[in-house]
Amino acid sequence: MTKKEQKIVRSKVAIERHYLPAEERIKNFEEVNLGYLELEEVIKECERCYQCFTKSDPQIKPPPCMKYCPTHCNSRDIIRNVLDGKIEEALKIIYKHYPFPRSVERVCPGYCQLHCTAGINGDPIQIPMIKRFLVDNYGPLEDYFKCNPDLDKKVAILGSGPLGLTVAFYLRKYGIKATIFEKHEIIGGMLTTEIPEFRLPKSVLNTEIENLKHCGIEIITNKSIDKDFGIDQIFELGFHIIVIGIGAQKAKSLKIPGKDPLIIMQALKFLRSHNLNENIPYLNNKKVVIIGGGSTATDAARVAKRLGADVSILYRREKEHMPAGKAEIQDTENEGINIEFLVNPKEFYCIDEESQGIVCQRVELGDKDVSGRPTPVPIEDIEIKVEADYIIEAIGQEIDLSGFDTHRFKTTKSNTFIVNEKFFTSVPKVLAGGDCVLGSKSVVDAVAHGKIIADQIYDFLQEKN
Repeated sequence: MTKKEQKIVRSKVAIERHYLPAEERIKNFEEVNLGYLELEEVIKECERCYQCFTKSDPQIKPPPCMKYCPTHCNSRDIIRNVLDGKIEEALKIIYKHYPFPRSVERVCPGYCQLHCTAGINGDPIQIPMIKRFLVDNYGPLEDYFKCNPDLDKKVAILGSGPLGLTVAFYLRKYGIKATIFEKHEIIGGMLTTEIPEFRLPKSVLNTEIENLKHCGIEIITNKSIDKDFGIDQIFELGFHIIVIGIGAQKAKSLKIPGKDPLIIMQALKFLRSHNLNENIPYLNNKKVVIIGGGSTATDAARVAKRLGADVSILYRREKEHMPAGKAEIQDTENEGINIEFLVNPKEFYCIDEESQGIVCQRVELGDKDVSGRPTPVPIEDIEIKVEADYIIEAIGQEIDLSGFDTHRFKTTKSNTFIVNEKFFTSVPKVLAGGDCVLGSKSVVDAVAHGKIIADQIYDFLQEKN
């Protein structure tokens, strides 16, 4: 048989990742998904890659992993470099797209993996785990901290979340001074306040934030546009450009009757209290019900479980429609948390000194809505009562526009900023990106916006010279 006639046999099964055992993880907040631990495991997983469209022009037909990644990171070429023993070349591709990849790869929903060709007839390539191993063990690159000569330009960034940190990093690489103004005392936005340590260890995030600071990024905390200054005042401080990256940190609330005197919490507040170790409710042996199906809901449920609660999640569609990632849903179920599907909250109830909880309507699924998911349709006369000591709402997030003049800034009905194709808002020299433009999305979506915005600012300032 000639080489041409030989058929490459690839395993349809992914190399298994390492996990903290379920019975152990629910007793602490240690990292659950340990990824790959040896380079040999990574190489074996890389060998499963089909190297889609290697011979074609990637600009005409990029591989699916690159096409569907918000940052358009070419994971195919990362894998090719690993197989060729060129680890540094693989890292160059990663750091071209992500300034803090150790954190990103731990929380990324893996759009690349969802569209991987290998996943058609088997397991998709575990792309985030491959990249995570590389940056954990070989990153950052030697020239990570090197920046171009100073261009004598200053940019102010509102918010220290994924968008703000990304913009600041790539601006510094261009030689542009970047100052981040953070409303709170802590840095990192929802990376710090919302994501639990069992998904993103503080030691990993803090190390990457310190690396960013060493690149010359200035971060000023406890400075808010709704209390300390306005857009015009920032320009008066000598900044040439302003970037808005305030995220979507305002929780949505259920508009159903009967909340008082129930103990009802917002998931964002609950997660923030736990992450910052402030006013954590006592949940040991308490019945806790989470309403929602996204990552915030599963995170809140898993935190409550670790605090000793008997936890369940209520979701109005089927499992495949949950916004949370498949791995997060699987981890949630593995940890003994029940998810009740096809139930829609109708009203809260409280019978003094007897019981309290929530009445839900059973639903069936109808036609698809604008999100592409089927609409829950109530089934008449079929209700269930769910008793609870605490109810945690995790039904979505929105943008808090406090401090922004909405007569000057054009916004949508959802309170997101309207921007043009170059991310400029209706106010001159002010750009916006991430969740405050997209609505609540993933970390990698904000990072993708951040890189583009930094490029747009550089081009804009160069044109003005």
